[in-house]
Amino acid sequence: MAKHNKETQALDYSMQMIGGKWKPIILYHVNKGTNRFNKLFTEIEGINRQMLSKQLKSLERSGILDRTLYGEIPPRVEYTLTALGKSLLPIVEVMTSWGQKQITDAIVISEVVEVEKIPEIKEMPKAQQILEVKKDAEIKKELEVEEAPKVPQNHQLPLF
Repeated sequence: MAKHNKETQALDYSMQMIGGKWKPIILYHVNKGTNRFNKLFTEIEGINRQMLSKQLKSLERSGILDRTLYGEIPPRVEYTLTALGKSLLPIVEVMTSWGQKQITDAIVISEVVEVEKIPEIKEMPKAQQILEVKKDAEIKKELEVEEAPKVPQNHQLPLF
């Protein structure tokens, strides 16, 4: 096992606390005011009930979330961020803004690439377009394979 310096130990600890696919998403939603189990379940796309329950328990054990059970019928449970959980919000916000920027950049890049392809076709002179079509037709003819001669259906082949 490789030696861990203090920086990698700190990163490892951070990843244990909020690593994975669901924990940062749960923190984001709890911070935005969604603090009931069913509401979290409906707002977090792609998570199943078992995984949500497991992640909430893990965040509670880590001291990031506080779980409050109200003695009502039916029982009501609410999750709130602890001071430790609130200290993680800047990290979640930076991750969110970074992801939004990457998505925006990816959309802009794909639009630029598509727009650049169109003028090349439109700017080509009409005579050159016709030549290109003729060349394509000639190449297709050269590549066509001659069909084998057809044998009439009534014709029987000799048996040896």
